[in-house]
Amino acid sequence: MKHFRRGAALPTDYCFPARLEEIAILQAAIQSNPADAKAPYYLGNLHYDRRRHVEAIRLWEKSAKLDANFSIVWRNLGIGYFNILKNPAKARRAYDRAFKANSDDARLLFERDQLWKRLGEKPARRLRELEKFSHLVAQRDDLSIELCALYNQTGQSEKALALISARNFQPWEGGEGGPLGQWSRSNLALGRKALAAGENQKAAEHFAAALTAPRNLGEATHLLANQGDVHYWMGCALAAGCQKEKAREHWLAAANFKVDFQEMSVRAFSEMTYYSALSLKQLGQKARAEKLFRELLAYARKLQKTVAKIDYFATSLPTMLLFDDDLQIRQETNALFLQAQAQLGLGRKSEAKKLLRKVLLRDPSHALAAGLNDDL
Repeated sequence: MKHFRRGAALPTDYCFPARLEEIAILQAAIQSNPADAKAPYYLGNLHYDRRRHVEAIRLWEKSAKLDANFSIVWRNLGIGYFNILKNPAKARRAYDRAFKANSDDARLLFERDQLWKRLGEKPARRLRELEKFSHLVAQRDDLSIELCALYNQTGQSEKALALISARNFQPWEGGEGGPLGQWSRSNLALGRKALAAGENQKAAEHFAAALTAPRNLGEATHLLANQGDVHYWMGCALAAGCQKEKAREHWLAAANFKVDFQEMSVRAFSEMTYYSALSLKQLGQKARAEKLFRELLAYARKLQKTVAKIDYFATSLPTMLLFDDDLQIRQETNALFLQAQAQLGLGRKSEAKKLLRKVLLRDPSHALAAGLNDDL
């Protein structure tokens, strides 16, 4: 009994029971000291690792009843409720309890935000929450990138660019392309804003920056990455500044992209196909542009009906690292967005609007859909 009480008083840091005999030890500890919240927590962890998920959740619930301020067990329950019991509402409540119990844990803030994002929480609401805990956001690269994304989506790209420019990022699993993506997105947004204001040189400078990868981002542009959107807008800025030959070079670069590299795989069609077709229009090749829009539409409709699969090497995607992702729904949402792009390119604005509404209803944080919707 003395040893069980001593064990219950020790911190949980770096304590990971894993051996079979420890099941019996922890069961004995629970019987000997029913007031101990640690033993059922440890045993729940062991069971969860052994894929005895439901038993694990019951033990974590017992632990949480014994110690309602034990943030880690609430965090584990949040994952179990979402991934195993398929109960998003209980998962959200569990994460709220976890963060309330330890509001100094930056990881809990990040994971709770990812859950909110998965559950369709509005970007403005997520942004307000992250800004309340800016000192925690500053502790993590992944949280900083989420804050950049939310600034961009809520029309505050100046803040996004300032944040991403001032931080030195380190590569992390699941974060591949995150810093680079937000750097490009921030500069694109600010470039387009400058272009709309007639500040053509300023616009071109932002678009040129979007084509680069500063050292502080900790990553470089993949050789197969399609930057057709940046080249398209650079062409528009140069054309507005009466530099038609240079504009043509960038439109040709965008038009000639044949593939894109996304989520660890090469794709013949992607969101960038839209900009290839727009560039063809700028080059006076309207028939080719319309043909490409129609091919994109056909591809997207076929994709919507295709059974979703994922490449073996894509198992570290951010949508799969913590909470289970419905690959089919994600693929269908992407297909709807591609259809919206194609319909807009073909001049069917009302159809595009309907499709974008569907995308944003499914995923309010869909950055590209929100941006295209704002353009209409």
